[in-house]
Amino acid sequence: MEARLVVADAAAGSVHVYAIPSNEKLTTITGRTFADHSGMLPLRDGRLLFVDEANHELVALQTRGKPKIVGTAKLPEGEATHLAVDESGRYAVVAAAEEHDHEQAQEEAHGLLTVVDLTTYTPATIEVDSAHPGIMVSGDTVVHRGDGVLETFPIADIVANPGAHLEPTSTLSTGANGHGEAAHANGLALGATDAGLETARVVGGTLQRVRTVAWPTPGRASYVRVTKEKLVTYTSDRPGDDWPNWRNDALAVIPETGATTTAALGNGFLFRHALSSRYAGYVLHQPAGDQVAFTSVKTGQVTARVALPSLPGGPAPGQSPWEAQIRRITMDPFGAPAYVSGGGTGKISVISPDLGRVVGTITTPTSLDGGGALTVVVPGHDVPDRIGR
Repeated sequence: MEARLVVADAAAGSVHVYAIPSNEKLTTITGRTFADHSGMLPLRDGRLLFVDEANHELVALQTRGKPKIVGTAKLPEGEATHLAVDESGRYAVVAAAEEHDHEQAQEEAHGLLTVVDLTTYTPATIEVDSAHPGIMVSGDTVVHRGDGVLETFPIADIVANPGAHLEPTSTLSTGANGHGEAAHANGLALGATDAGLETARVVGGTLQRVRTVAWPTPGRASYVRVTKEKLVTYTSDRPGDDWPNWRNDALAVIPETGATTTAALGNGFLFRHALSSRYAGYVLHQPAGDQVAFTSVKTGQVTARVALPSLPGGPAPGQSPWEAQIRRITMDPFGAPAYVSGGGTGKISVISPDLGRVVGTITTPTSLDGGGALTVVVPGHDVPDRIGR
């Protein structure tokens, strides 16, 4: 099993690939500016997909053997917002927000959906009515999250009509401010809005409402991930700019029933999380030092907390945490270990969730400004979460 740790440093225009568990650096690919918002997406065959925002390309990096780029697809100009793939691994979909004048009315904004055939790297793009489009893929259907709505577009229709402004084959209204999507088993399309976790089923390419699961703790989720059985996320209550007092709670949902489990993670600044079949990992930035909390996917409860020192240039009280150096986390899909970057330091802490402590350190050749981004690829492993993270 050729497990790989892929580390992107957008500020340095570099992508580093490591063999794990040896942590030996296999290669550094330069001249690629990783698009953080759309994330990295591992495929079963060992390829890793990501968007190069400087060159406006979807990039396929083969991590088996000597890692190398094996394909690219040209994308239209615009900010890549999301990346998804169908269950077969044949088609990738990239959502992008077109660049608009700041004075243009929000209702006039539109986005782009590009389907890429991963056997030929041939792209086909359509226009959608969305200022900041999100996407999921269910079966042979793209589910587009627009402004207060979910819409369906068959992949075959997009491929056959590049450049068109297609009408959706079905629509479903949702709560406001949608952000955070996932495709789950049995055709379920899941999305986070102000109203809660919206759940719909795609049947024959058509959306059918299932339920909306209200957020059980203060605040809401904006970033969701899935295992084969559960959706795992966290809710944040962020009143005002006083980030040290922002409240964060872990949340697990069984999509088929809507049953929820919560656990208090603690106050502080939390940006995204990692998920494996056994654990979820959360990095909390706090004034007294950083902390990595792990919860059990099975029980939803906190199993370990690991302290890490505050980063030089890290979040400081009275200042916006969004402009600071932060930590990012990924996990082996089978649960151990976790890898936590230190923005600006070039260091990655290797942490055992089972032991509850740091077990190693990786030093990268670039500083990982802003925390970089990282993921683990295990060729031959079925990835239940088919959206870039």
